[in-house]
Amino acid sequence: MTSRDLTLVLGGTGKTGRRVVQRLTGRDLRVRIGSRSGGVPFDWADRATWAPALDGVHAVYVAYYPDLAAPGAPEAIGAFAELAVESGARRLVLLSGRGEDEALACERTLAASGADWTVLRASWFAQNFSESYLLDPVVSGEVVLPQGEVREPFVDADDIADVAASVLTEDGHSGRTYELTGPRLLTFAEAVAAIGQAA
Repeated sequence: MTSRDLTLVLGGTGKTGRRVVQRLTGRDLRVRIGSRSGGVPFDWADRATWAPALDGVHAVYVAYYPDLAAPGAPEAIGAFAELAVESGARRLVLLSGRGEDEALACERTLAASGADWTVLRASWFAQNFSESYLLDPVVSGEVVLPQGEVREPFVDADDIADVAASVLTEDGHSGRTYELTGPRLLTFAEAVAAIGQAA
């Protein structure tokens, strides 16, 4: 190990971040969890927390809170990426979303930073039904969404974490964008029906 073998996982207690942490620590790699309550606190809204969180870090998993579509997200991602590069963290892996103009703007600011960047462009998380805001409606037996008949390739957060852990630790991914989707297209009604049958 070197003095700069530490990976910072932003949102390290969140849906994908905690899974990335599990995979990296499972390989006996050093990880710093980036969260407001972390040992070295990180808060997207408090730029004074950014530099301490980046100290000694060589790679960063970048999950933006509250969402890449939030006002100011591209500017925050760009400023963070520039600071990361200045601090010596060259490898930045951004969790992004499919079909979102705001997410594309965040991807562009990351690429302009001079980092060895990789984008993980994920579809809707399957875990939104089991670990997030849709859990209560699923448990109550009625999920109402304004989605119509749009089909979505729901992706498992564990698959995202597997890809992220590889990209963070292996060479050959710089400048690449990976589209992460599930194995089949489902409408939200079909997904909810499948959950109902399984439950």
